Amino acid sequence: MSSCIENIDKLYHYTDFNAMRGIITNGEIWLWNLRRMNDREEMQYFIKELKIAVKKQLQNSEYDCMEKLFSNNLKDFDKLSSYAACFSEYADDAAQWARYAKNGMGVCIAFNKELLSKIGDEGRTPLCRVNYSRNCDELEIVKEISGLIHESIANSQSSNNEKIHEVFNRLISSSPLFKHPSFISEKEYRLVSLPYNINEYLGEPHFFVEETNIKKYYILNLKKVCQNMNIPYTNLFEEICIGPQARVTKEVLSDYFEATGCKELCKKIKISECPLRRF
Repeated sequence: MSSCIENIDKLYHYTDFNAMRGIITNGEIWLWNLRRMNDREEMQYFIKELKIAVKKQLQNSEYDCMEKLFSNNLKDFDKLSSYAACFSEYADDAAQWARYAKNGMGVCIAFNKELLSKIGDEGRTPLCRVNYSRNCDELEIVKEISGLIHESIANSQSSNNEKIHEVFNRLISSSPLFKHPSFISEKEYRLVSLPYNINEYLGEPHFFVEETNIKKYYILNLKKVCQNMNIPYTNLFEEICIGPQARVTKEVLSDYFEATGCKELCKKIKISECPLRRF
């Protein structure tokens, strides 16, 4: 898993005003369980497509060996999950307003991508771009796994266990970065944790209790990481866009930022130009 370098200088996080308060005022962004998000194939999609690609490299007689290799090395995969905070390349996007910002009644925070990437690396949650390709044929890891299978059959014994372990660790770590192509319109980036040793890097989990649900999450303390890196915290935010259906005015949000010690953000407030209709 590695941070991405793209010709984009801002990333957008669509949310509600309460979450905005947590991010900007409290300096925290919450990372949610990817397996509990709206894509039911989160983390599984990459494994499925990777197996299809590997199979293309094999003879029929090698399929059983492939299935055994995947089964033996992904025994605990369903118990693992990565946690992530999600962003989009798109500013003032109708679909994002409707889906993630209370049908346009919320807010969109534009982050400085370069600073967000540095914070992600420092906080052990690298900023990564989501891949929406259905075809895994050209990935290097496909060739590596195919090679391990060929080697195992040729030697009539298991391949190097250390090498297998390393390859499948990379496979598991990459699984949060691939999504079904039907989600491509989100143009998503993620601050994403590794799917193991999460407590070691992010501390103890927290729980958000709703009327009908309990959601587990981890906190990345943006403000603390900025302080450790000598980065002025408000430099992280490029603009704060009030949603097209929001009841909050520019003046009220400006008053709020002044009262909470973020006066620098008052000049970064804008109003959405999206003509989203509420149904």
